Amino acid sequence: MTFLTISFYVGIALLLLCIAILLTPLGRRFSERTQKIQGFGLNLEVSILTLLVLIGVALMTSGIWLQLQDVKRQLKQLEDDKRRAEDNFKTAQEQLENAKKLGLVAFAKLDGVNDVSKLKLESFSCVFTNAAGDEQKAGLELSRGLNKIKVIFLDLQRDTVVRSVTITNEQTGEKWISREEHRWLQPEIILSKEPATSQ
Repeated sequence: MTFLTISFYVGIALLLLCIAILLTPLGRRFSERTQKIQGFGLNLEVSILTLLVLIGVALMTSGIWLQLQDVKRQLKQLEDDKRRAEDNFKTAQEQLENAKKLGLVAFAKLDGVNDVSKLKLESFSCVFTNAAGDEQKAGLELSRGLNKIKVIFLDLQRDTVVRSVTITNEQTGEKWISREEHRWLQPEIILSKEPATSQ
């Protein structure tokens, strides 16, 4: 048992004892006898029974007050735990969303460009449109070995459909566009029918 519980129950016991004393013949003796209380600028003279009641009430109220403080602390702890749980939930949701997104690399051959290594790629930009018609940016890198430009699609969802890809030279205004529909994360194989072999 904690100190709070003990003090609360001792306070109740003292109050019950005072009530019991009042109901017995001893009640008159305890209520007539007085006790002087001096200190902190006080000079009181109260009956012993009143003193016992005051002590009982003090023990009860101090126990209740301390218990309320403990409840307050526990509530604050619960609020902190709730906030932490919400943060963890939000982080887990973000991780789940990121897990659904994938990066993809495609190699682009630019019509009329014989050597991509001579291009100043920092002046180039790339955008692609999805099925909803929204434009998103894609990254570009040189791929010298293949003489192609590496197009880096970031944060693609599994169901993303790329309707068009546009690479623009911002200095000259030249544009290269592919209007083929791509579903890179949903591979599709077209099988051609072979003539039946006679048996």
